[in-house]
Amino acid sequence: MNCLTFVVIFLGFITKGNAQRNVQYVIFEGGGPDEGPGPNQTENIAALKRIFGEVNSTAHRMYAYGKQQMRILTRSIAFVRSELEIAFDLAEKTNTPLLIHIDPIYGWGADQENSTDDAPAMKYWHNETMREWIEFPMNSTQLPTRIPRSWFNWGSWCSPSFAFPAIGSPNFLNFSSKQFNESIAQPLAQWLTKLNYQNQSYLFAGINIGWETSILNYRHIDPTDLPVAVWPLSARNITMKSWEAGAQLGYASLYWQGWTEEKLVHEAQHRNITRNELFNLLCYEIIHNYLQILAQISYENQIPKERIYTHIIPMASIDPSRIETTVPPIWTAVNSYSIPGFTMDNRGAAIYNLTELKHQITTIDPSQSHFAVSESYLFNYRDQESMRVNLAEAFDNGALIKSIYGALPLSPDDPQPIGAITAIKQWLNFNQTFAV
Repeated sequence: MNCLTFVVIFLGFITKGNAQRNVQYVIFEGGGPDEGPGPNQTENIAALKRIFGEVNSTAHRMYAYGKQQMRILTRSIAFVRSELEIAFDLAEKTNTPLLIHIDPIYGWGADQENSTDDAPAMKYWHNETMREWIEFPMNSTQLPTRIPRSWFNWGSWCSPSFAFPAIGSPNFLNFSSKQFNESIAQPLAQWLTKLNYQNQSYLFAGINIGWETSILNYRHIDPTDLPVAVWPLSARNITMKSWEAGAQLGYASLYWQGWTEEKLVHEAQHRNITRNELFNLLCYEIIHNYLQILAQISYENQIPKERIYTHIIPMASIDPSRIETTVPPIWTAVNSYSIPGFTMDNRGAAIYNLTELKHQITTIDPSQSHFAVSESYLFNYRDQESMRVNLAEAFDNGALIKSIYGALPLSPDDPQPIGAITAIKQWLNFNQTFAV
């Protein structure tokens, strides 16, 4: 969520020649609010080399660079593909492994393209069949006119898009799938083929297809203390509307799947649950299915399952009473095409019970023995010992990825968390190499 992120990833069975290799990565993501992938990708990679040295292609552990906030919803296929290909070229030129991280829900960059050619084929936030509502239509001839903005708090309030996508709408899913497949998955598959041919498969460090994926609600917003947007700059000082406070999104997703208020109430009575319980359950299924669709597209493009990661928040593992559409059940992150991933930070808001988390994953999929820490925070683990322990907790329990956000300064002029950096250097240096 901050401007610089780094990730620790374990990726199994990376092919180099005819050998199979287990490789671990520490990955720094560049990007953050209103910055997309970050304006200084080349400088950031140069700083990584200055801090950690050159990547050894035969090492058991490597660092990598993550290209964050790939704007599949708000830019044209050609624009996203061009940015991705630049990242591929830079990875090869600098011998620095690459992680791809998309924006599948927030709409960063909406209406901020530099030219009409850079805009997507359609703008979901202006399309009445692709954007969320806070209520069902009163009748079949008049759709809701109150369209809630996308609002979420990343330390500061963010409101990057005029509307939140209806991720259960068939029209939105068709649009998003096409955008993702043609701008990300297909060129990524081509690049992987090239890397394998060149014995450089270690340069691909994975893809994060989520970003705390959920259906937003504003239930806990005090209407007497409305949020004011800080990010993006184009929305700065916009204030949430009073009718948005307390609202639940998701109605458009359900409506375009055939649900109405009458049908919802009737089906809830049939299932012997409350109307709100059924509403939430349907939203959870929508969240799961959206993640699964993106994972399946990746997998069917021959991207290895072990390199595809979902991303939700984990509080359901510690307190079931907290489950709602922004805190979905653990099972929504689990599917047959990817590794389930979570924001995890027991020193922050994203608290979790690791034993229960793993139990819920294997209850849904007994074959799934791994998980991903798709997001945690540098500023909570700045000293050497706490970073060392935090890394060990994850990897000793089956994590394949540990992503640490925290605006790590890469400039020598900025203060750096020396303890955390030292722990990561030690982690990298506790290494072994593979025979080539």
